[in-house]
Amino acid sequence: MGLKGFTGSFQQIRGLLRPPKNLPFRGIFRKDGEVVRKDDLLVNQFKMNYHPGLNVYYENDRGERLLRAHCDGIVRISQEKCDPDYEIEEMKGYEYRKDVDLYKMTFNVIPLELSQKHTLRHEI
Repeated sequence: MGLKGFTGSFQQIRGLLRPPKNLPFRGIFRKDGEVVRKDDLLVNQFKMNYHPGLNVYYENDRGERLLRAHCDGIVRISQEKCDPDYEIEEMKGYEYRKDVDLYKMTFNVIPLELSQKHTLRHEI
């Protein structure tokens, strides 16, 4: 869509030229061994280069594929054999590799140990 012949306000034209607000940069936000909190952003990616593992969930935000921590813990990055579900739109790109083992980088969050300082004394 070109700007020639566009009849609109200056704000609408400027909105076409600049990227949307509040989009985080693409890349890895947390590395192996780092401590994360619940809902911390681990990875922002355009294609599914990294996959969610243990205690990590996938979120699609305006075309960006985000991996976020599901609980407090320590990040572990591993290469695991995956069995993709070809019904999912993003996994259809791997259908030509059905006969070969497929290994993908996965982000896992190992939960932190709960504190043992406080104990339940009375039940209500």
